[in-house]
Amino acid sequence: MLDFRIETFLCVCKHLNYTKAANELNITQPGVSQHIKYLENYYGDKLFCYSNKKLNLTRAGLDLRDAMISLKHDNVHLQNKIKERVEGFNSIKFGATLTIGDFLLPLKISNYIQRNPHTQIDFTIANTKELLTLLEDGKIDFAIVEGYFQKSGYEYRTISSEKYILVCGTDYPLGQVEDFKELFCHNLLLREDGSGTKEILERYLADHGYTFSDFSSTSIISSIHAIKQLVENGQGISFMYEIAAKKELEEGRLKVVAIADFDVCHEFNYIWRKNSAFYEYYQTLFTSLFDADKGKK
Repeated sequence: MLDFRIETFLCVCKHLNYTKAANELNITQPGVSQHIKYLENYYGDKLFCYSNKKLNLTRAGLDLRDAMISLKHDNVHLQNKIKERVEGFNSIKFGATLTIGDFLLPLKISNYIQRNPHTQIDFTIANTKELLTLLEDGKIDFAIVEGYFQKSGYEYRTISSEKYILVCGTDYPLGQVEDFKELFCHNLLLREDGSGTKEILERYLADHGYTFSDFSSTSIISSIHAIKQLVENGQGISFMYEIAAKKELEEGRLKVVAIADFDVCHEFNYIWRKNSAFYEYYQTLFTSLFDADKGKK
């Protein structure tokens, strides 16, 4: 069980606002300040500081936050495992981003269940941002993500490096692109904010001095299946992982648009909280999910 002052500290970290933390915890703002002051005295350094009237974590605050989030996660995990042992069952709780959950994991999970028929599976599909929050709150044990994450706060194992491509309908009037700016006159179909698929393109555009607003029109759609259907019907273009469009490409319903000097690949990663006491447990799960079938045809 975490000290109640640590719970206060983590709540302030989440909001970076004493008043909002007090409201969520249903205590007074002076009470929040007291808890933070106690921790600063205990650890011997300031945990927060103000810059341009905004509350920020200090280096010591960042270190304490990362350590306590991992400790909180381990505490929830331990509670669940003890309960399972008492009640006589076993489960794994994890999440994955949409592309991974829909196109990479189904066969892996199926094979895992065959080898572990008495293990209950609790599997959540969400975007990278949502999964990191679930992981920090201890609601899932680990996550498999395509998006960016702060590697200093997580242990991770790379599953694969996947090609990132532009696709359009087979009959869509778009051939090889010599200059990326040629794409700006087309309707761009995008995933929602927090999606790793969208973030990769956003970073690529920023690195080359562009933004989504440079496109004549954009459409935000949270379903990759809906995006593929719209693209197939000629409603625009979309960037996605090749693995997500593999079936449609093989069947000739979508085509890859070659772009000069555009060669983007991105890692799919299995992640869990850094400095976890259950390091070996997560390593074993990774092996069971992703290495157990290696060598099989």
